[in-house]
Amino acid sequence: MSKSPASFSRGMLLGAALVYFWDPRRGRARRARLRGFWDHLRAKERHFLTRAAHDAKSRAHGVVERARHPPVTDVGDEVLEARVRSQLGRALARVGAIAVTVRDREVWVRGVALASEAAGILKLVQSVPGVLEVHDELERHDTADIPALQRALPARTGMWPPSIQLGAIAGGAVMATWGLLAKRGVTGALLATAGSALALRGGLNLRIGELVDYAAARRGIEVTKTLTVRASIERVFGLWRHVENFPRFMQHVQDVVIDEQDRNRSHWKVDGPAGRAIEFDSMITHVAHLREIGWRTVPGQRIEHAGIVRFEPDLEGTRVTIRMTYRPPGGMIGHAIAHVLGWDPKARLDDDMVRMKALLEQGRTRTHGGRVAMKDVLH
Repeated sequence: MSKSPASFSRGMLLGAALVYFWDPRRGRARRARLRGFWDHLRAKERHFLTRAAHDAKSRAHGVVERARHPPVTDVGDEVLEARVRSQLGRALARVGAIAVTVRDREVWVRGVALASEAAGILKLVQSVPGVLEVHDELERHDTADIPALQRALPARTGMWPPSIQLGAIAGGAVMATWGLLAKRGVTGALLATAGSALALRGGLNLRIGELVDYAAARRGIEVTKTLTVRASIERVFGLWRHVENFPRFMQHVQDVVIDEQDRNRSHWKVDGPAGRAIEFDSMITHVAHLREIGWRTVPGQRIEHAGIVRFEPDLEGTRVTIRMTYRPPGGMIGHAIAHVLGWDPKARLDDDMVRMKALLEQGRTRTHGGRVAMKDVLH
């Protein structure tokens, strides 16, 4: 009795899976990695659902309270100024370049801003309850050609809170399923496309325009991380300047070998998907002592990336800002899979920056299954 090609293929896949996971030598380790992968997915799902539920509850409470106690618009100038600064602080990563003055509920907005962001800043100020009029005195720049703008991070617009993300993912999945299974023809294709885009928008928390750019490979995935370390800028900069020490305190960096001919070039081995290592060659493009370090991969690497880390004195110590752009294998789909599974650079960067902060502030951290002290990290 002959078997269909589909049945034969399923049998081959099942047999390959059994051989792979029950191999006498490596099967146990492979099954352990699979269990760890599944546990990670479940933990990530629980964390996201908890955040979404908490966010939805908080928003519902806020709607009820606003209905019961509408915002008082007839307030003093000091209260109104505090509202404006709070609104700008929630929307902009850094507002040091913006000055606000309030007189008789009229707001003067001064300082420097990128021309592309000025309108959004003014709109935010105008939306504050109690503001009668906004006076635009911003100095606009087409590019970040002055220090105040170079230090400032652009506003991350289009971000959705967890509850909206969850709704978009669920709604998009329903639309896509309905379009694929219940509808036919052009209508079904449009529903499936729109639903997939909505689910992807919610899952990655990126604007549709950004998704299109990424899918068309017109831009890389952007990662930004800022944290304050209670340590001197000399100590923090010194730790970053010696990348060969990264494997000592970063969990996801396995090895860094400096090129003997050119110390600005190095070969890296880092954690990759499913326990496999990813290797690449990188080079430091510029160094400004105690200010910033820039890097990029050399041409022809499997994962191309470039970035810059900046160091700024802070009242509590040193502010470290990392900005990186990378192009994942498989483009947008590859990034989406990596994001869901926790393999993307942002997740790894967040994890290792916590270790760096602990090492500098407490003198020790845990990595690679053991403890490492600051004295073990050589400069």
